[in-house]
Amino acid sequence: MLNAALWYADLEYPVFPCTPGRKKPPLTEHGLLDATTDRGQIERWWTQHPSANVAIRTDGLLVVDIDGAGNPWLADDPGRLEELANAPISLTPRGGRQHVFRQPEGKHWRNSASQLALHVDIRADGGYIVAPPSVANGGAYRWCEDHELDVPADRLPEPPAWLIELLDALPTSNGHQAVRNGLQPSTIPEGQRNDTLARLAGTMRRVGMTQAEIAAALHQVNAGRCVPPLDAREIDRIAASVARYEPDQIATAVAEGHWQQMAEAQPVQPLSVRDIVAKYPELREPVIHGLLRRGETMNVISVPKLGKSWLVIDLAQAVASGRMWLESFQTERGDVLILDNELHGETSAHRIPKVAATRGIPIDAFADRVFAVNLRGQLKDVFSLRPFFESIEPGRYRVIILDAFYRFMPRDMDENDNGTMASLYNHLDLYADRLGCCFVLIHHTTKGNQSAKSVTDVGAGAGSQSRATDTHLILRPHEETDAVVLDAAVRSWPPVPARCLRWTFPVWSLADELDPSALRGGKSTRRKDEKKPDDPKASAWTVERFVEVFIAKEPTSKAEIRDAAKGDPGLSWRRVADLLEIAESQGLIRCERSGRGGRMLYSTAPEEEPSP
Repeated sequence: MLNAALWYADLEYPVFPCTPGRKKPPLTEHGLLDATTDRGQIERWWTQHPSANVAIRTDGLLVVDIDGAGNPWLADDPGRLEELANAPISLTPRGGRQHVFRQPEGKHWRNSASQLALHVDIRADGGYIVAPPSVANGGAYRWCEDHELDVPADRLPEPPAWLIELLDALPTSNGHQAVRNGLQPSTIPEGQRNDTLARLAGTMRRVGMTQAEIAAALHQVNAGRCVPPLDAREIDRIAASVARYEPDQIATAVAEGHWQQMAEAQPVQPLSVRDIVAKYPELREPVIHGLLRRGETMNVISVPKLGKSWLVIDLAQAVASGRMWLESFQTERGDVLILDNELHGETSAHRIPKVAATRGIPIDAFADRVFAVNLRGQLKDVFSLRPFFESIEPGRYRVIILDAFYRFMPRDMDENDNGTMASLYNHLDLYADRLGCCFVLIHHTTKGNQSAKSVTDVGAGAGSQSRATDTHLILRPHEETDAVVLDAAVRSWPPVPARCLRWTFPVWSLADELDPSALRGGKSTRRKDEKKPDDPKASAWTVERFVEVFIAKEPTSKAEIRDAAKGDPGLSWRRVADLLEIAESQGLIRCERSGRGGRMLYSTAPEEEPSP
């Protein structure tokens, strides 16, 4: 199952696990919304559930699901049946067939049940299919011979013209048809009522509506749009089922105006330049010279497992004792609060004295100035901590550290959404301003090589996180083992020159003897505004050179090859696929599948033995 899931992901089809032996329910918290092509996430899912069925999200696809071996649809039109067979075909355990097409540009078909014909369903945007070699109803799904799914979605065939015409005529497809069979486009027909009402209920619950409020709205929709209406008890059951889930806290905060409520005490008042200069004659006082001032926020971002928790302890002790941090940044003495949701209290108690001893800082110099709250396992996010922050006396702490920041994000929040991330930082800005402190957010990078990215692009999640914060400080691996390059983008300070640090357990120390441009991966630390020299290799990727650089005797997958080529301007994903295809056709490489339904693996072709 894992090999199959990785195979589909390599072809760029998002997958997620479903209950073993069944088509549903999904084993992820948000079902098909969690579908991904990320190999690490897929491996974690199927390591935890090795027998889980493999489901493919069908957004952008059109799957015609014909139920039963004896289904009479198109039995009298063999020509149309033959046209359906131009697509990949999955054979279901009960003798049915699933024909997989891509949706033509401009089409946005939705799921339907028995609307096209009796026992003929459509899976498209907002749906999913269980794919081979999944098992259900006592049998296994399998691809029809010579009709396997072995190409990305953009190379799938489009549905035939007659099928497009039939789909466009359905009342739930694209809305082209104003009236069909006497039903208005807003009508919810039999076969779709439960799913549609459940989706509406989910939307209402995400913004904090109660069970009674949801039920009242669903009863109104049921009476006005469902044909025929569902039984009232079924409506109450849907409302009760959805109300069991916690609301989406970001959506609730937006719907209920939490940010507006917090900002009401700060009325908008335009000021002239003269008034601004008179009111703010000086910048805010420094907390970490060169990096951070009172009321500001700072991201500290590095690759996973670099030693960020040790770094946090070092930062806290430096501020609490008024010493230099990382031998580069003078601090102003003040109390520090660490909110840690990764370490247990025992671990913090063990690590803090160890860092102090290494730095030569007496425990009495900071023991009554550093405070910690270990929140591991308590599921606390920024919003649920609001009462705690409001209970803190303004000026009590100079710095509040959130380690790790991603664990303080509300459940179901999409860290890749710019608007959502910007709103979260706005929330922290209000806390920082009210408390007269700084927030330091310890975050991590995405997987893979970070050397080709600019400073502000390093960090997992939406790009707005680097723009919303006042300082974006990053640590990237140096080409020398146990060393990193420290770089930063700052808002209220002069530019920070890149410097190197060396890891000597349990602290990072300055290593000016190292070249800060020597990032691991061979990329320089040029900023976006620096001119990039011409690279003659960018457009010089011949098939022979590509094979020499990226293909070896040891078999490797397309995804691994693409990851190795990432960042080269001459090697887009499409170019990699084309070069692999050409190299195989010329006999320079060989391609073989890893197990039944597994990934395609590429290796160099064996050299021909000389003739005797």
